[in-house]
Amino acid sequence: MNAIDSEKPGIPAVVTVGDELVLGERGNENSRWMSEWLKLNLRPAGVQLSLPDDVETIAQWLKQLLQENHFPVLVAGGIGGTHDDCTRAGIAQALGVPLTRHPECWEILVARYEGREMNESRSNMAMLPEGCSLIENPHGAPGFEMGGIFAFPGFPNMLQAMLPSLSHRFGPQTRELQMSEHQVRLKTREGDISDAVRQFSELHPDCKLGIYAHSGKSWGEVSLRFRYPGSRDDLKLEFRQFVENLGKPEISES
Repeated sequence: MNAIDSEKPGIPAVVTVGDELVLGERGNENSRWMSEWLKLNLRPAGVQLSLPDDVETIAQWLKQLLQENHFPVLVAGGIGGTHDDCTRAGIAQALGVPLTRHPECWEILVARYEGREMNESRSNMAMLPEGCSLIENPHGAPGFEMGGIFAFPGFPNMLQAMLPSLSHRFGPQTRELQMSEHQVRLKTREGDISDAVRQFSELHPDCKLGIYAHSGKSWGEVSLRFRYPGSRDDLKLEFRQFVENLGKPEISES
């Protein structure tokens, strides 16, 4: 699928790769950041996955995401040159192409490591899916994209410098596709308003209304987060009226 050419833009997918993420050994800043960036700048992600350093697993899930017409599929991590960097091979397998030395990527790496040995680890970073295009990295080795998959290094500073430069590749960027949100915090119990929240949600299927109970010192407080199409300011007014009709003390609003 080419979501740029389709009438209905694809739903983005966020994928992070690393055993340390799957095992809970490290926080997943990249996943949170990519999802937030998509929500604010493009359209919300529909899927968020963390995958291990395993070629077969990566290929299987990426192939499924493409079959389900997700676009763009953003992948962070696992494109370095060490033995456990499996993302390049996983993407190649998902797309049914071999890994080959990318001439331009090779030249970039040779220039970057001038005066140092181009050992196997560094050379491996130029082995990319055949036919892919590079994504410029101002801080290091390039990423690459092919077939709707966009691969980035796992370093947050690199990812955050690279992804925004590609926004024009991801299809329409209009307020109709972006989501706005409005949040209120109420002095009430979750169970006291859950039926009303469900009824409001059913009346607005194109929106998302989350209800989040607080704990600890904030026990007995609930936050409502209303996510709605960015062009529909009338929906925000409806939500405000709904909150007032609940008749619960309002603690804060944002």
